[in-house]
Amino acid sequence: MKEKKKKTYSIGSNIMFLLRAADETHPVMTRLWLPLFILTFLFQQVLQVMIPARAVYVIEHELGAMSFLVQVGGIIFLYFILKSASILSQEKYESYSMLIRVYQFVRMMIKKSLTSDYCNREKHENQKLIDQANGAINSNYVGVELMYRQLPRAVMNLTGMLLFGGAILSVDVRILVVLIAMLLCNVAANRFATNYLNSHLEENARLNRKIDIIKDRARDVVCGKDIRLYKMEKWFTALMQSYVEWGQKWQKGIEKHFYLPVFSDTVFIALRDGLAYVILIQKALEGSISLSVFTLMLGIVSGFSTWMFAFVDCYMDLMKSNKSISDLRSVLDLKDTFLHGAGYPVSEQESSDAPEIELQNVSFSYEEGGKQILSRINLKIGAGEKIALVGANGEGKTTLVKLLCGFYHPTEGQILVNGRNIEEYDIEQYFKLVGVVFQDVEPLPYRIVNLVSGREKEDTDMNRFWLAVKRAGLQDKIESLSKKEDTYISNVFDDNGIQLSGGEIQKLMLARCIYKNAPFLLLDEPTSALDPLAESAMYEEYNQLTRHKTSIFISHRLASTRFCDRILFLKDGKIAEEGTHEELIRNQGEYARIYEIQSHYYTEQKEEENLSEEEGIGYEA
Repeated sequence: MKEKKKKTYSIGSNIMFLLRAADETHPVMTRLWLPLFILTFLFQQVLQVMIPARAVYVIEHELGAMSFLVQVGGIIFLYFILKSASILSQEKYESYSMLIRVYQFVRMMIKKSLTSDYCNREKHENQKLIDQANGAINSNYVGVELMYRQLPRAVMNLTGMLLFGGAILSVDVRILVVLIAMLLCNVAANRFATNYLNSHLEENARLNRKIDIIKDRARDVVCGKDIRLYKMEKWFTALMQSYVEWGQKWQKGIEKHFYLPVFSDTVFIALRDGLAYVILIQKALEGSISLSVFTLMLGIVSGFSTWMFAFVDCYMDLMKSNKSISDLRSVLDLKDTFLHGAGYPVSEQESSDAPEIELQNVSFSYEEGGKQILSRINLKIGAGEKIALVGANGEGKTTLVKLLCGFYHPTEGQILVNGRNIEEYDIEQYFKLVGVVFQDVEPLPYRIVNLVSGREKEDTDMNRFWLAVKRAGLQDKIESLSKKEDTYISNVFDDNGIQLSGGEIQKLMLARCIYKNAPFLLLDEPTSALDPLAESAMYEEYNQLTRHKTSIFISHRLASTRFCDRILFLKDGKIAEEGTHEELIRNQGEYARIYEIQSHYYTEQKEEENLSEEEGIGYEA
């Protein structure tokens, strides 16, 4: 399937997107506080320019102290009322901006990450996009909230420029021409600098990801053992220092490009002030304007520049936030390729009966035109049949599990479940059929009961929970804990949380699979972290667990697959050998050769243990 070109979003589109989001959840923000903030601020700034001009007017016309107090004092009083209203409306508006970012957009991103098709989530380019999109919601001064904050300021500054620009035009067009030239040069110089910044944002994102990884590993308790034993602290420090120097070099490159707008502003400010003073002083000496108008116009010229610089800053911030908001919308607009809420539903009977699985000419590659991980797999698995999937690393075993889980679409061919293509199922319904124990898992640092049932404790069937942990071999461990099933894994959410061993985590994941009680089981190296005795006991439990269920069991230890009805040996993405354990041994193929190597290793290990016991050496418990 050919990748579609990434959708682009204009700044106007993104502004309307944010305003609609605000209006849907907090209409008081857009209908009251936003216009009130803009209007009170504008009138406040106009009054600020009028105060000195009005004071000069009263003095110029010798209107007396009382008139000065009434006129100037009245303007100042009104100014402070407007300023208070402006501050209140700004606080309310920005408070709602933060609430919308945290309680709406952060939740939207989390929901999208949790519910979007796994093939969307695992793609490398989408992972980068998600990292960049998260930059839009990480703080008060980036992305979503930055655009919310700068939008009213951009409106204020643009309106102020138009008002003051009209006043300047009525006095002398030359001043306005200089100010407009100043504006255009400022915008051009800032865009030049901002374009350079945007073109190097990915470089900075990569740098930050690397620094975060180093910081996480340096703090990680597990990594701390290796760091100390192998004296890696100097290497870690040097690596961090190299990235810090890289970051400094990146920052200097950005700063150099922002020198241009600063230089441009300095030159034009001198030109503006010189020209304004010459023209206004000349008009005042000629008597064409009074001293009060002279004072007012100086304030307007200065105010225009203030509006202008503020507008350019707002514009640049809006452009900066526009990039991350576009990334955010790109993530939220990622289209699912499986059916959600539509398609074939799974009945109660189907969710309990062992399904029949068939793969017809299934091929798969992770990238279009890339290396085929699986190639034209044809396989039929009977209802209730136990299949062992073996082979070397990188032969496509875990990829096949992902396809059967409904995480990816085959590049070619189709997968049938009970005679129906899984593409036709409502994927949420299809997940009811599948129970999986993955090879590499990192449980959420939460309560054991929640991790096993996948829901709140009050919604958990506790009898079913205890049966699941008992069958998984974890009951004694849980009952020995002071908080039992309410114990937290790790101390992230609870200072009294516990750390489980690798084998205990695998048992926890098995308990979760047992609790779900799905009719189709996929077990991907579920005993890799267990000791031989625990592994042997677990195989017996698997034999019971998979009774009346269709199951696929992946393992590198070929002896562990003997309880399965049929063994598939994968090589080069194809089924190279197929049969029972005894049949494959008789065939003397690749399976038999690897089994002989593994069994020879275990025989030698057993002989060494027996010899050690005879010599009285033994092993400490």
